[in-house]
Amino acid sequence: MNARVWLLLLALGLTAAGTWWLLRQVTPPLAQKPVPPSHTPDYYFTGATVTTLDKQGKPEAILTAPRMLHHPDDDSVEIFAPRIEYFQAGGPPWHVQADHGLLPSGGKLVDLDGHVTLQRQADNGAAPLTIHTDRMSVNLDTNIAVTSDPVEILQGTSRVTAVGMQAFLNRNRLVLETSVRGYYVSQH
Repeated sequence: MNARVWLLLLALGLTAAGTWWLLRQVTPPLAQKPVPPSHTPDYYFTGATVTTLDKQGKPEAILTAPRMLHHPDDDSVEIFAPRIEYFQAGGPPWHVQADHGLLPSGGKLVDLDGHVTLQRQADNGAAPLTIHTDRMSVNLDTNIAVTSDPVEILQGTSRVTAVGMQAFLNRNRLVLETSVRGYYVSQH
């Protein structure tokens, strides 16, 4: 082979090597898969008090908790030892407490769990009505509390148990779903 062919092959080889090197310099590295957000809080409150107002600007409900955490991955709020006071026209408020609560994104439903208690003083000075269960969901728009777990309802020496309940907090009405048993002592 003559020198010209060798020179041409050498020039082509150097051009290919230079092109390969140049491509490696300008091609971005492969995009890494995005890391899914973790369920780590991005902010928190201590000694929190949240008040919701009705259309007239009067307190409708007051939520207090020693600690609340916001989770950005699902926009939920985790509530520790929540205490809620629901006010209603013409009667004493309902008091709700639990070990733990979760307010999913949207803020219309509170899921309570662990030693959930609802209590309301009687209008006529009788013993308060107290409801115990393990889990309950409270709709903040309708003020209806629902559970499919066992419930125990106490008022003075009267006692009722059931599995599943709907509590219409604005109307002071309870609907017991199944396995209802009771011991009722008349106050008169």
